[in-house]
Amino acid sequence: MKYQIWYMKQSFIRGIVGSSPDPDHLSATHVHLKDMEANNQEDALSRMRAENWSPNGEALDLRSKGLQHTTMTIGDVLVDESDAVYLVTGIGFSLLE
Repeated sequence: MKYQIWYMKQSFIRGIVGSSPDPDHLSATHVHLKDMEANNQEDALSRMRAENWSPNGEALDLRSKGLQHTTMTIGDVLVDESDAVYLVTGIGFSLLE
């Protein structure tokens, strides 16, 4: 399955408590990092751990995109082929309507 990987902006990190991103306006709170193939959401999350996708500093250019984290984390977003938008949570994923 193909996924779009969206990392939250630093400004959204500060306001994340009690709020969710608007799936129709992700670019307001998140940065589209890349598209990737993965078997499922958990596989995508695993592939986006810093030690897996940036073992040699491949993520160094993230600062130019306004990002300050390398590993996919709570508040980041996956968008699948059917345009379903999933927020990474502390216990898995939450479908955003």
